[in-house]
Amino acid sequence: MHEHCSKYGASLLRLTLGLLFVVAGIGKLLDPEGISGMLGSLGFPAPTFFAWLLLLSEIVFGLAVLVGWKLNYTVWPLVVIMVVALVLVHLKTLGDPMGRVNVLFHLVGLAGLLSLYFTGPGEYAVSG
Repeated sequence: MHEHCSKYGASLLRLTLGLLFVVAGIGKLLDPEGISGMLGSLGFPAPTFFAWLLLLSEIVFGLAVLVGWKLNYTVWPLVVIMVVALVLVHLKTLGDPMGRVNVLFHLVGLAGLLSLYFTGPGEYAVSG
């Protein structure tokens, strides 16, 4: 391993995961009724409230991860989002090849968030 480059691994992970959540949240912001309908079909009470909580959490905490601010706290709401999506939506689709890809995607996202929690934000983070 190149010792002088190893400190940038967490930074790359932080930037890509933060961007992933910000883009997903903005996508939901463009169609909040769609996410509200999906949550309602899953049996969530007050689906409109939870849709807005979800999309704002993805944007706000995604931005926090993107810049590396207080990762000891800001990764956990995103971990909850990933676990809920994995359990309530994606595990049901394991029989479908794309469903398996979605499950693996969520597992990689969870691993990345937990990795950032354990290792810190890397270089060029706002750390707080």
